[in-house]
Amino acid sequence: MNKSQTALSESSKTSFLNLILIAAHKEHTITAFIYIFISVLIYAFSPGSTAISEEVVIELETVEVLTVQGAVSTALAQNRNIENAALDVSKAGDDIYAAKTKLFPEFDFSVFELYHLTEEAFTFQEGAFGNFPVIGPIPPEKTTINTAPNFTTYLTASVGQPLSQLYEISLFVKQREVEQKLFDQELRANRQEVADRVKKEYYNILKSQSSLRSKDEKIVFLKSLSELVDRNVAVERALEQDSLEVKARLAQVEYERFVTQNKLATEKERMNKLLGRDIETPFSVLEVPDAEPYVIDQEAAEDIALSQRPEIKSAKLYIEFAENEVRLKKAKYIPEIGVEFNYIANFNIELLPENIATVGLFAKYDVFQWGKKGKEVSKKKKEVLQAENDLSEAEAQVRIDVNSKIRKLEESSVLIGVTELEQIAAREKLRVTMNKYKVQEALLTDLLEAESSLEDKNDNYEKAVLDYWTARADLEKALGEL
Repeated sequence: MNKSQTALSESSKTSFLNLILIAAHKEHTITAFIYIFISVLIYAFSPGSTAISEEVVIELETVEVLTVQGAVSTALAQNRNIENAALDVSKAGDDIYAAKTKLFPEFDFSVFELYHLTEEAFTFQEGAFGNFPVIGPIPPEKTTINTAPNFTTYLTASVGQPLSQLYEISLFVKQREVEQKLFDQELRANRQEVADRVKKEYYNILKSQSSLRSKDEKIVFLKSLSELVDRNVAVERALEQDSLEVKARLAQVEYERFVTQNKLATEKERMNKLLGRDIETPFSVLEVPDAEPYVIDQEAAEDIALSQRPEIKSAKLYIEFAENEVRLKKAKYIPEIGVEFNYIANFNIELLPENIATVGLFAKYDVFQWGKKGKEVSKKKKEVLQAENDLSEAEAQVRIDVNSKIRKLEESSVLIGVTELEQIAAREKLRVTMNKYKVQEALLTDLLEAESSLEDKNDNYEKAVLDYWTARADLEKALGEL
């Protein structure tokens, strides 16, 4: 068997598996029987296939069947981008804890071990420590005390507690809390984006599978037609050219099916990546149900979107953040006041006290600012106005988005009815043309044209149904739902 035959055989087997899986989930027994019958024909006609092998049976038993909601749930639990967004929220929580530590006393402890490389001399003038009536001046004369090089140990410790800065620190902590909420909205937006991409990829897979089924049916039709034309050629009721034309079309469809099969494989790899698992994980998908009526009030939809869309919540949080920035800049006008305890100890220097302990208040204030603080406050107030404008802009954009998605869904619903009527008409035309061809009242070109028309109408109908569900997914995303 050559490479092309092997490729077609593998694609036929895959088609067989897909059709069997689809049949297993069909509600109507007759429909399921038709799919099984077509799949068996395809597998029987494929090169090198004579029976259903044990390998096929094993595949049928092990292939996972994904639903739309099952795929979304798996992605939300395992997608790596969502996991990274959740880690950003957790990191923001760590920043909040670190900011709160500034509210508590700050401890500082230092130890210095020094070696004197030079001899230090301490000189005291006569009466440096006083002149007393009875004992006279201390010291009685100029005195110099020399120290030999030696090790000296200094120990310092301090405890400082900010007082006036507590208000500013509290505002800083609040900013970190707002930032965490912003990261939380980014996480929500990421989850919605992943859910939307999963749904879109799911529907793309369904489109490819629908295309495969259409091509499988066309292959069966062309094979049957090829046999009929060959019989007519044998009895000189048709030309050899007709037989070659049908066989060429059959080869073209088989090639197109092979290309579609490769496209489907790539789409499944992308789906597995979205689900956060190995891209080679095998699975199949369930057919979406028929389009169902979806009635939603436009005004109610806008309200839902404005209450759920993460960009709206983020815009409101940015306003809160900007307002806190104004308060932080105003807090710079408050002098820095705090209380501090200090302790100093030294060893091996007898002339100095071994222990010194102090407690006191400290204050700091920049007297001359040259208008800097006022301009910084003015700048932050303007940022508040910008944030409010961004919120109004975001609300208007959300309303436009929701309304456009509602209109698109309505258009998709209407299109289904149109394509269904075209499909029925094309099917009837093919039936009539086939009967005419059998009694030589129609040309082969007419029959092939009718079959191609039906294929197009079938594709249009399947596409319209899947476009409807894609529009549903777009509307759900516009409403801020998963």
